[in-house]
Amino acid sequence: MIDPKKELFRWGPIDGKPIYTDPFVQAFVHFPDYIGVPWPDVIGYFKNDKMLFIADYSDLRKNGRKLFLKYVLNESRCRKEYKEWAKTAQRLTGFEKIANKGLSKIPSTKLTDLFVSWDFAVRDFWEKGFLPELANWGGEQLLKSKILEFNKLSFIEIFEAISAPETLSFFQKEELELLKIRLMKGRKEELKRHQRKYYWLRNNYAHTGVLGETYFKKELNKISAVQAERKIREIEAYAKKVRQKKADIAGKYRISREIMDIAHKLAYCVWWQDYRKQFIFIANHITARFLEEISRRKIMAFGGLCYCTLNEIIALLVENKRINTKERRNGFVCYYPEKGKIDYFVGEEASKFVKPYLEINISRRELKGVVVSTGKHQKVKGVVRIILSPKSANTMEKGAILVAPMTSPDFIIAMRKAAAIITDEGGMTSHAAIISRELNIPCIVGTKIATKILKDGQLIEVDASRGLVKIIK
Repeated sequence: MIDPKKELFRWGPIDGKPIYTDPFVQAFVHFPDYIGVPWPDVIGYFKNDKMLFIADYSDLRKNGRKLFLKYVLNESRCRKEYKEWAKTAQRLTGFEKIANKGLSKIPSTKLTDLFVSWDFAVRDFWEKGFLPELANWGGEQLLKSKILEFNKLSFIEIFEAISAPETLSFFQKEELELLKIRLMKGRKEELKRHQRKYYWLRNNYAHTGVLGETYFKKELNKISAVQAERKIREIEAYAKKVRQKKADIAGKYRISREIMDIAHKLAYCVWWQDYRKQFIFIANHITARFLEEISRRKIMAFGGLCYCTLNEIIALLVENKRINTKERRNGFVCYYPEKGKIDYFVGEEASKFVKPYLEINISRRELKGVVVSTGKHQKVKGVVRIILSPKSANTMEKGAILVAPMTSPDFIIAMRKAAAIITDEGGMTSHAAIISRELNIPCIVGTKIATKILKDGQLIEVDASRGLVKIIK
Protein backbone atom coordinates (compact mmCIF):
# COMPACT_ATOMS: atom_id res chain seq x y z
CA MET A 1 0.00 0.00 0.00
CA ILE A 2 1.24 3.50 -0.81
CA ASP A 3 2.27 5.52 2.25
CA PRO A 4 0.59 8.97 1.91
CA LYS A 5 3.31 10.52 4.10
CA LYS A 6 6.06 9.70 1.61
CA GLU A 7 6.93 11.70 -1.51
CA LEU A 8 4.11 11.02 -3.94
CA PHE A 9 4.08 11.08 -7.71
CA ARG A 10 0.87 12.69 -8.96
CA TRP A 11 -0.15 12.56 -12.61
CA GLY A 12 -2.97 15.06 -12.79
CA PRO A 13 -5.54 16.15 -12.02
CA ILE A 14 -6.37 16.48 -15.71
CA ASP A 15 -9.48 15.83 -17.77
CA GLY A 16 -10.18 12.11 -17.91
CA LYS A 17 -12.80 9.34 -17.90
CA PRO A 18 -12.33 5.69 -16.88
CA ILE A 19 -13.10 4.11 -20.26
CA TYR A 20 -10.13 5.83 -21.95
CA THR A 21 -7.66 4.94 -19.19
CA ASP A 22 -8.91 1.43 -18.40
CA PRO A 23 -6.72 -0.21 -21.10
CA PHE A 24 -3.52 0.92 -19.43
CA VAL A 25 -4.89 0.18 -15.95
CA GLN A 26 -5.61 -3.39 -17.10
CA ALA A 27 -2.17 -3.59 -18.72
CA PHE A 28 -0.54 -2.98 -15.32
CA VAL A 29 -1.50 -6.55 -14.36
CA HIS A 30 0.21 -8.31 -17.26
CA PHE A 31 3.15 -5.95 -17.76
CA PRO A 32 5.47 -7.72 -15.26
CA ASP A 33 4.80 -11.07 -16.96
CA TYR A 34 5.84 -9.52 -20.26
CA ILE A 35 8.85 -7.44 -19.23
CA GLY A 36 9.90 -8.82 -15.83
CA VAL A 37 9.62 -5.54 -13.90
CA PRO A 38 6.25 -4.36 -12.49
CA TRP A 39 4.80 -0.95 -11.97
CA PRO A 40 4.73 -0.02 -8.28
CA ASP A 41 1.37 0.39 -6.51
CA VAL A 42 -0.80 2.83 -8.48
CA ILE A 43 -4.04 4.58 -7.51
CA GLY A 44 -6.31 6.02 -10.20
CA TYR A 45 -8.98 8.46 -8.97
CA PHE A 46 -11.84 9.84 -11.09
CA LYS A 47 -14.36 12.49 -10.15
CA ASN A 48 -16.50 14.77 -12.31
CA ASP A 49 -14.55 14.01 -15.49
CA LYS A 50 -11.18 14.66 -13.82
CA MET A 51 -8.54 12.04 -13.12
CA LEU A 52 -5.49 11.75 -10.90
CA PHE A 53 -2.98 8.88 -10.75
CA ILE A 54 -0.81 8.47 -7.65
CA ALA A 55 2.27 6.37 -6.89
CA ASP A 56 5.20 6.32 -4.48
CA TYR A 57 7.94 8.36 -6.17
CA SER A 58 10.83 6.29 -4.80
CA ASP A 59 9.22 3.01 -5.92
CA LEU A 60 8.50 4.50 -9.33
CA ARG A 61 12.14 5.53 -9.75
CA LYS A 62 13.44 2.22 -8.39
CA ASN A 63 11.36 0.07 -10.77
CA GLY A 64 12.05 2.48 -13.63
CA ARG A 65 15.79 2.25 -13.02
CA LYS A 66 15.67 -1.55 -13.30
CA LEU A 67 13.96 -1.25 -16.67
CA PHE A 68 16.29 1.46 -17.91
CA LEU A 69 19.40 -0.55 -17.04
CA LYS A 70 18.03 -3.87 -18.30
CA TYR A 71 16.36 -2.77 -21.54
CA VAL A 72 16.99 0.83 -22.53
CA LEU A 73 20.77 0.88 -22.12
CA ASN A 74 20.90 -2.42 -24.01
CA GLU A 75 20.64 -1.21 -27.63
CA SER A 76 19.51 -4.50 -29.19
CA ARG A 77 16.93 -5.20 -26.47
CA CYS A 78 15.53 -1.69 -26.68
CA ARG A 79 15.17 -1.85 -30.47
CA LYS A 80 13.53 -5.27 -30.22
CA GLU A 81 10.96 -3.99 -27.71
CA TYR A 82 10.26 -0.94 -29.84
CA LYS A 83 9.59 -3.14 -32.90
CA GLU A 84 7.21 -5.31 -30.87
CA TRP A 85 5.33 -2.24 -29.70
CA ALA A 86 5.27 -0.75 -33.23
CA LYS A 87 3.38 -3.85 -34.41
CA THR A 88 0.68 -3.21 -31.80
CA ALA A 89 0.44 0.45 -32.86
CA GLN A 90 0.05 -0.58 -36.50
CA ARG A 91 -2.71 -3.00 -35.52
CA LEU A 92 -4.73 -0.09 -34.13
CA THR A 93 -4.89 1.56 -37.56
CA GLY A 94 -6.91 -1.37 -38.90
CA PHE A 95 -9.61 -0.67 -36.32
CA GLU A 96 -9.41 3.03 -37.17
CA LYS A 97 -10.49 2.35 -40.75
CA ILE A 98 -13.42 0.20 -39.60
CA ALA A 99 -14.56 2.72 -36.97
CA ASN A 100 -14.35 5.68 -39.35
CA LYS A 101 -16.28 3.82 -42.05
CA GLY A 102 -19.13 3.32 -39.59
CA LEU A 103 -20.33 0.60 -37.23
CA SER A 104 -24.10 0.96 -37.62
CA LYS A 105 -24.51 -1.77 -40.26
CA ILE A 106 -22.39 -4.37 -38.48
CA PRO A 107 -24.51 -7.22 -36.97
CA SER A 108 -24.60 -7.33 -33.16
CA THR A 109 -22.65 -10.60 -32.88
CA LYS A 110 -19.92 -9.29 -35.13
CA LEU A 111 -19.83 -5.96 -33.26
CA THR A 112 -19.30 -7.87 -30.01
CA ASP A 113 -16.48 -9.93 -31.52
CA LEU A 114 -14.95 -6.78 -32.95
CA PHE A 115 -15.02 -4.98 -29.60
CA VAL A 116 -13.47 -8.00 -27.85
CA SER A 117 -10.67 -7.91 -30.45
CA TRP A 118 -10.32 -4.18 -29.89
CA ASP A 119 -10.08 -4.72 -26.14
CA PHE A 120 -7.17 -7.15 -26.67
CA ALA A 121 -5.44 -4.89 -29.22
CA VAL A 122 -5.51 -1.72 -27.12
CA ARG A 123 -4.37 -3.53 -23.96
CA ASP A 124 -1.52 -5.14 -25.90
CA PHE A 125 -0.59 -1.69 -27.21
CA TRP A 126 -0.26 -0.40 -23.65
CA GLU A 127 1.43 -3.49 -22.24
CA LYS A 128 4.21 -3.36 -24.83
CA GLY A 129 4.33 0.44 -24.76
CA PHE A 130 4.89 0.94 -21.03
CA LEU A 131 8.66 0.46 -21.30
CA PRO A 132 9.67 4.06 -22.21
CA GLU A 133 7.26 5.58 -19.69
CA LEU A 134 8.32 3.62 -16.61
CA ALA A 135 11.98 3.53 -17.68
CA ASN A 136 11.95 7.34 -18.00
CA TRP A 137 11.60 7.76 -14.24
CA GLY A 138 14.62 5.59 -13.59
CA GLY A 139 16.65 7.01 -16.46
CA GLU A 140 15.98 10.59 -15.38
CA GLN A 141 17.24 9.87 -11.86
CA LEU A 142 20.27 7.97 -13.16
CA LEU A 143 21.27 10.82 -15.47
CA LYS A 144 20.61 13.38 -12.75
CA SER A 145 22.85 11.58 -10.25
CA LYS A 146 25.66 11.16 -12.81
CA ILE A 147 25.60 14.87 -13.76
CA LEU A 148 25.46 16.03 -10.12
CA GLU A 149 28.50 13.88 -9.31
CA PHE A 150 30.28 15.36 -12.30
CA ASN A 151 29.26 19.05 -12.21
CA LYS A 152 26.70 20.21 -9.65
CA LEU A 153 26.97 23.92 -10.45
CA SER A 154 26.05 23.55 -14.13
CA PHE A 155 23.45 20.80 -13.66
CA ILE A 156 20.47 22.53 -15.32
CA GLU A 157 22.47 23.70 -18.32
CA ILE A 158 23.93 20.23 -18.89
CA PHE A 159 20.74 18.21 -18.26
CA GLU A 160 18.57 20.50 -20.35
CA ALA A 161 20.92 20.27 -23.33
CA ILE A 162 21.93 16.62 -23.43
CA SER A 163 18.52 15.06 -22.60
CA ALA A 164 16.56 16.90 -25.32
CA PRO A 165 15.02 14.70 -28.06
CA GLU A 166 16.60 15.31 -31.46
CA THR A 167 13.46 14.54 -33.44
CA LEU A 168 10.34 16.66 -33.85
CA SER A 169 7.31 16.04 -31.64
CA PHE A 170 4.11 15.11 -33.45
CA PHE A 171 2.76 18.61 -32.75
CA GLN A 172 5.83 20.14 -34.42
CA LYS A 173 5.43 17.78 -37.39
CA GLU A 174 1.77 18.70 -37.79
CA GLU A 175 2.55 22.40 -37.55
CA LEU A 176 5.36 22.09 -40.10
CA GLU A 177 3.15 20.24 -42.58
CA LEU A 178 0.34 22.78 -42.16
CA LEU A 179 2.73 25.72 -42.61
CA LYS A 180 3.99 24.23 -45.86
CA ILE A 181 0.40 23.91 -47.07
CA ARG A 182 0.01 27.63 -46.30
CA LEU A 183 2.62 28.40 -48.97
CA MET A 184 0.97 26.25 -51.66
CA LYS A 185 -1.19 27.85 -54.34
CA GLY A 186 -3.59 24.97 -54.96
CA ARG A 187 -3.85 23.61 -51.45
CA LYS A 188 -7.40 22.22 -51.32
CA GLU A 189 -6.45 18.56 -51.77
CA GLU A 190 -3.42 18.87 -49.49
CA LEU A 191 -5.63 20.35 -46.78
CA LYS A 192 -8.05 17.42 -47.12
CA ARG A 193 -5.20 14.94 -46.72
CA HIS A 194 -3.93 16.88 -43.71
CA GLN A 195 -7.37 16.77 -42.08
CA ARG A 196 -7.66 12.99 -42.60
CA LYS A 197 -4.21 12.52 -41.07
CA TYR A 198 -4.63 14.79 -38.03
CA TYR A 199 -8.39 14.83 -37.27
CA TRP A 200 -7.59 13.52 -33.75
CA LEU A 201 -5.19 16.34 -32.80
CA ARG A 202 -7.28 17.83 -29.97
CA ASN A 203 -8.33 14.53 -28.36
CA ASN A 204 -7.48 13.68 -24.76
CA TYR A 205 -8.53 11.25 -22.01
CA ALA A 206 -11.92 12.90 -21.50
CA HIS A 207 -12.95 14.12 -24.91
CA THR A 208 -12.67 12.92 -28.49
CA GLY A 209 -13.79 14.63 -31.65
CA VAL A 210 -13.08 14.95 -35.34
CA LEU A 211 -11.44 18.17 -36.46
CA GLY A 212 -12.82 19.15 -39.85
CA GLU A 213 -11.23 21.04 -42.72
CA THR A 214 -12.73 24.27 -41.36
CA TYR A 215 -10.58 24.00 -38.24
CA PHE A 216 -7.36 23.65 -40.23
CA LYS A 217 -8.40 26.44 -42.63
CA LYS A 218 -8.83 28.77 -39.65
CA GLU A 219 -5.39 27.80 -38.38
CA LEU A 220 -3.93 28.60 -41.81
CA ASN A 221 -5.60 31.99 -41.90
CA LYS A 222 -4.01 32.98 -38.58
CA ILE A 223 -0.55 33.24 -40.12
CA SER A 224 0.84 35.14 -43.10
CA ALA A 225 3.05 33.63 -45.78
CA VAL A 226 6.06 35.55 -44.42
CA GLN A 227 5.41 34.26 -40.89
CA ALA A 228 4.95 30.74 -42.24
CA GLU A 229 8.31 30.83 -44.03
CA ARG A 230 10.06 32.03 -40.88
CA LYS A 231 8.41 29.39 -38.71
CA ILE A 232 9.22 26.63 -41.21
CA ARG A 233 12.90 27.57 -41.05
CA GLU A 234 12.79 27.49 -37.23
CA ILE A 235 11.17 24.06 -37.03
CA GLU A 236 13.38 22.52 -39.73
CA ALA A 237 16.48 23.82 -37.95
CA TYR A 238 15.34 22.45 -34.58
CA ALA A 239 16.99 19.00 -34.74
CA LYS A 240 20.29 20.40 -36.00
CA LYS A 241 20.21 23.06 -33.28
CA VAL A 242 19.63 20.44 -30.56
CA ARG A 243 22.47 18.24 -31.84
CA GLN A 244 24.82 21.22 -32.03
CA LYS A 245 23.95 22.32 -28.50
CA LYS A 246 24.62 18.79 -27.21
CA ALA A 247 28.00 18.75 -28.93
CA ASP A 248 28.87 22.20 -27.57
CA ILE A 249 27.94 21.27 -23.99
CA ALA A 250 29.73 17.92 -24.23
CA GLY A 251 32.87 19.71 -25.40
CA LYS A 252 32.59 22.62 -22.98
CA TYR A 253 32.36 20.39 -19.89
CA ARG A 254 34.19 17.34 -21.27
CA ILE A 255 31.24 15.08 -20.51
CA SER A 256 32.02 11.37 -20.47
CA ARG A 257 30.76 8.95 -23.10
CA GLU A 258 28.84 7.08 -20.36
CA ILE A 259 26.81 10.19 -19.41
CA MET A 260 26.15 11.08 -23.05
CA ASP A 261 24.95 7.53 -23.74
CA ILE A 262 22.53 7.62 -20.80
CA ALA A 263 21.25 11.01 -22.02
CA HIS A 264 20.85 9.72 -25.58
CA LYS A 265 18.85 6.70 -24.38
CA LEU A 266 16.69 8.87 -22.12
CA ALA A 267 15.97 11.21 -25.04
CA TYR A 268 14.94 8.16 -27.06
CA CYS A 269 12.43 7.17 -24.38
CA VAL A 270 11.03 10.70 -24.36
CA TRP A 271 10.66 10.57 -28.15
CA TRP A 272 8.97 7.13 -27.98
CA GLN A 273 6.48 8.38 -25.41
CA ASP A 274 5.62 11.37 -27.59
CA TYR A 275 5.21 9.20 -30.68
CA ARG A 276 3.02 6.83 -28.67
CA LYS A 277 0.71 9.70 -27.72
CA GLN A 278 -0.71 10.15 -31.22
CA PHE A 279 -1.80 6.50 -31.25
CA ILE A 280 -3.40 6.99 -27.83
CA PHE A 281 -5.48 9.84 -29.22
CA ILE A 282 -6.50 7.68 -32.19
CA ALA A 283 -7.30 4.77 -29.86
CA ASN A 284 -9.54 7.00 -27.72
CA HIS A 285 -11.34 8.07 -30.90
CA ILE A 286 -11.95 4.43 -31.86
CA THR A 287 -13.22 3.58 -28.36
CA ALA A 288 -15.60 6.54 -28.54
CA ARG A 289 -16.95 5.34 -31.90
CA PHE A 290 -17.66 1.93 -30.39
CA LEU A 291 -19.40 3.53 -27.40
CA GLU A 292 -21.55 5.72 -29.65
CA GLU A 293 -22.84 2.66 -31.47
CA ILE A 294 -23.27 0.61 -28.28
CA SER A 295 -25.11 3.57 -26.70
CA ARG A 296 -27.52 3.63 -29.66
CA ARG A 297 -28.17 -0.11 -29.64
CA LYS A 298 -28.47 -0.57 -25.89
CA ILE A 299 -30.34 2.72 -25.35
CA MET A 300 -27.82 3.83 -22.73
CA ALA A 301 -26.30 7.27 -22.28
CA PHE A 302 -22.87 7.69 -23.85
CA GLY A 303 -21.66 9.59 -20.77
CA GLY A 304 -22.58 6.68 -18.51
CA LEU A 305 -20.68 4.20 -20.68
CA CYS A 306 -17.59 6.39 -20.31
CA TYR A 307 -17.55 5.46 -16.60
CA CYS A 308 -17.45 1.73 -17.36
CA THR A 309 -14.43 -0.53 -17.74
CA LEU A 310 -13.71 -2.44 -20.93
CA ASN A 311 -14.76 -5.70 -19.26
CA GLU A 312 -18.08 -4.15 -18.27
CA ILE A 313 -18.72 -3.05 -21.86
CA ILE A 314 -18.03 -6.62 -23.01
CA ALA A 315 -20.42 -7.96 -20.34
CA LEU A 316 -23.05 -5.50 -21.61
CA LEU A 317 -22.63 -6.75 -25.17
CA VAL A 318 -22.50 -10.47 -24.33
CA GLU A 319 -24.91 -10.76 -21.37
CA ASN A 320 -26.76 -7.42 -21.56
CA LYS A 321 -25.39 -6.80 -18.04
CA ARG A 322 -26.00 -3.13 -17.26
CA ILE A 323 -24.03 -1.03 -14.80
CA ASN A 324 -25.39 1.99 -12.94
CA THR A 325 -22.51 4.44 -13.23
CA LYS A 326 -24.22 7.46 -11.68
CA GLU A 327 -22.42 7.13 -8.33
CA ARG A 328 -19.04 6.75 -10.07
CA ARG A 329 -19.06 10.37 -11.22
CA ASN A 330 -18.80 11.42 -7.57
CA GLY A 331 -15.83 9.15 -6.95
CA PHE A 332 -14.30 6.12 -8.64
CA VAL A 333 -10.98 4.52 -7.66
CA CYS A 334 -9.00 1.78 -9.35
CA TYR A 335 -6.14 0.50 -7.22
CA TYR A 336 -3.35 -1.64 -8.63
CA PRO A 337 -1.11 -3.27 -6.00
CA GLU A 338 2.28 -4.25 -7.40
CA LYS A 339 1.99 -7.71 -9.05
CA GLY A 340 -1.66 -7.94 -8.03
CA LYS A 341 -5.22 -7.63 -9.32
CA ILE A 342 -7.08 -4.36 -9.61
CA ASP A 343 -9.53 -3.33 -6.89
CA TYR A 344 -12.34 -0.83 -7.48
CA PHE A 345 -14.04 1.56 -5.05
CA VAL A 346 -17.09 3.71 -5.77
CA GLY A 347 -18.73 6.80 -4.25
CA GLU A 348 -18.12 7.37 -0.54
CA GLU A 349 -15.84 4.33 -0.33
CA ALA A 350 -13.69 5.78 -3.11
CA SER A 351 -13.54 9.22 -1.47
CA LYS A 352 -12.54 7.68 1.87
CA PHE A 353 -9.85 5.53 0.23
CA VAL A 354 -8.21 8.39 -1.65
CA LYS A 355 -8.60 11.19 0.93
CA PRO A 356 -5.16 10.75 2.65
CA TYR A 357 -3.43 11.07 -0.74
CA LEU A 358 -5.14 14.34 -1.67
CA GLU A 359 -3.97 16.37 1.32
CA ILE A 360 -1.27 18.88 0.39
CA ASN A 361 0.38 21.31 2.79
CA ILE A 362 -0.07 24.85 1.44
CA SER A 363 0.95 26.71 4.58
CA ARG A 364 4.34 27.69 3.15
CA ARG A 365 4.36 30.91 1.16
CA GLU A 366 7.59 30.44 -0.75
CA LEU A 367 6.93 28.82 -4.08
CA LYS A 368 9.79 26.63 -5.27
CA GLY A 369 10.13 23.88 -7.80
CA VAL A 370 12.43 22.07 -10.21
CA VAL A 371 13.86 24.13 -13.06
CA VAL A 372 13.51 22.11 -16.26
CA SER A 373 14.05 24.94 -18.74
CA THR A 374 15.86 28.23 -18.21
CA GLY A 375 14.62 29.68 -21.49
CA LYS A 376 16.05 32.58 -23.44
CA HIS A 377 15.60 34.84 -20.40
CA GLN A 378 16.06 33.24 -16.98
CA LYS A 379 13.86 35.81 -15.25
CA VAL A 380 10.42 36.56 -16.64
CA LYS A 381 7.62 38.76 -15.31
CA GLY A 382 4.02 38.23 -16.32
CA VAL A 383 0.41 37.89 -15.29
CA VAL A 384 -0.76 34.52 -13.94
CA ARG A 385 -3.18 32.50 -16.02
CA ILE A 386 -4.35 29.36 -14.23
CA ILE A 387 -5.62 26.69 -16.61
CA LEU A 388 -6.99 23.54 -14.99
CA SER A 389 -8.35 22.03 -18.19
CA PRO A 390 -7.29 22.18 -21.86
CA LYS A 391 -10.88 23.24 -22.57
CA SER A 392 -9.78 26.68 -21.33
CA ALA A 393 -6.58 26.76 -23.43
CA ASN A 394 -8.07 29.29 -25.85
CA THR A 395 -8.43 31.82 -23.02
CA MET A 396 -4.65 32.03 -22.58
CA GLU A 397 -3.29 35.50 -23.33
CA LYS A 398 0.02 35.87 -25.16
CA GLY A 399 2.80 36.77 -22.72
CA ALA A 400 0.95 35.50 -19.64
CA ILE A 401 2.46 32.87 -17.34
CA LEU A 402 0.73 29.51 -17.63
CA VAL A 403 0.05 27.81 -14.28
CA ALA A 404 -1.41 24.29 -14.38
CA PRO A 405 -1.53 21.06 -12.33
CA MET A 406 0.53 19.52 -15.16
CA THR A 407 0.48 19.78 -18.94
CA SER A 408 -0.30 17.31 -21.70
CA PRO A 409 -0.37 17.62 -25.51
CA ASP A 410 -3.85 19.18 -25.47
CA PHE A 411 -2.41 22.18 -23.55
CA ILE A 412 -0.22 23.09 -26.54
CA ILE A 413 -2.35 26.07 -27.65
CA ALA A 414 -1.87 27.75 -24.26
CA MET A 415 1.79 26.76 -23.97
CA ARG A 416 2.71 28.42 -27.27
CA LYS A 417 1.41 31.75 -25.93
CA ALA A 418 3.08 31.53 -22.51
CA ALA A 419 6.06 33.61 -21.39
CA ALA A 420 6.80 30.91 -18.79
CA ILE A 421 5.22 27.74 -17.41
CA ILE A 422 4.71 26.62 -13.80
CA THR A 423 3.19 23.26 -12.81
CA ASP A 424 2.26 21.48 -9.59
CA GLU A 425 3.65 18.15 -10.79
CA GLY A 426 6.27 16.88 -13.23
CA GLY A 427 9.95 16.10 -13.60
CA MET A 428 12.93 16.76 -15.87
CA THR A 429 11.41 14.75 -18.73
CA SER A 430 7.76 15.72 -18.22
CA HIS A 431 5.64 17.13 -21.04
CA ALA A 432 5.99 20.67 -19.67
CA ALA A 433 9.79 20.27 -19.57
CA ILE A 434 10.09 19.04 -23.16
CA ILE A 435 7.76 21.62 -24.70
CA SER A 436 9.18 24.57 -22.73
CA ARG A 437 12.65 23.69 -24.06
CA GLU A 438 11.26 23.56 -27.60
CA LEU A 439 9.69 26.98 -27.04
CA ASN A 440 12.82 28.28 -25.27
CA ILE A 441 10.87 29.67 -22.30
CA PRO A 442 11.44 29.26 -18.52
CA CYS A 443 9.65 26.37 -16.85
CA ILE A 444 9.44 25.31 -13.20
CA VAL A 445 7.69 22.02 -12.36
CA GLY A 446 6.96 20.06 -9.19
CA THR A 447 5.90 23.06 -7.07
CA LYS A 448 3.01 20.95 -5.65
CA ILE A 449 0.96 24.05 -4.75
CA ALA A 450 1.24 26.62 -7.58
CA THR A 451 -2.41 26.30 -8.63
CA LYS A 452 -3.50 26.70 -4.99
CA ILE A 453 -1.34 29.68 -3.99
CA LEU A 454 -1.27 31.73 -7.19
CA LYS A 455 -4.33 33.59 -8.42
CA ASP A 456 -5.46 34.65 -11.89
CA GLY A 457 -4.28 38.16 -12.71
CA GLN A 458 -1.42 38.29 -10.19
CA LEU A 459 1.82 39.78 -11.44
CA ILE A 460 4.66 37.38 -10.68
CA GLU A 461 8.31 36.84 -11.47
CA VAL A 462 9.61 33.43 -12.53
CA ASP A 463 13.29 33.05 -11.67
CA ALA A 464 14.54 30.00 -13.55
CA SER A 465 18.07 30.52 -12.27
CA ARG A 466 16.95 29.55 -8.75
CA GLY A 467 13.63 27.76 -9.28
CA LEU A 468 11.69 30.48 -7.43
CA VAL A 469 8.37 32.18 -8.07
CA LYS A 470 7.83 35.62 -6.54
CA ILE A 471 4.46 37.38 -6.24
CA ILE A 472 4.96 41.04 -7.18
CA LYS A 473 1.39 42.29 -7.10
